[in-house]
Amino acid sequence: MERYLKRIGRDVWRSVEEGPRVPVLTSVQADGAQSRLGGGQAAMNQPTKDDLDKMENNAIAFYEISCGVAPDNFDIIINCKSAKEIWDVLKNLYQGSEQAQDKKLTTTLNEFINFKALPSESLDDSFNQFNLIITKLSNVGTVRSNHETNLQFLNGLGRH
Repeated sequence: MERYLKRIGRDVWRSVEEGPRVPVLTSVQADGAQSRLGGGQAAMNQPTKDDLDKMENNAIAFYEISCGVAPDNFDIIINCKSAKEIWDVLKNLYQGSEQAQDKKLTTTLNEFINFKALPSESLDDSFNQFNLIITKLSNVGTVRSNHETNLQFLNGLGRH
């Protein structure tokens, strides 16, 4: 989703990272001069062009993320007011809390370190099992060097 929104526009993704834009209102004086937050008699409060651009980027991100949500999860985000809020809810739903992420990382690292091929497994089956562990490591944000990965696989084969 990050790549997709950045392709639409970098500022669209930035609205997801930074959160909603609350416009800084300007007061238009009777003489036509503008000042921020009051001063003189205000004819009308108007958001700046920058405010409007950021609000539009949030609206685009909000729409695009909402359209990508599975129908069964739509009830979870229906009350969200910004793209960032939707993103945070979905992130927590799919990745879990920080504590859950740490547990996944620890569990996956243990699987990697303790990998042992079963005596009855073929080499292909053992490799596929090990490859699943490497994929899990990548999914939790840990990448091992090819050298380390190859050594761990060979050590896990043991002497049969």
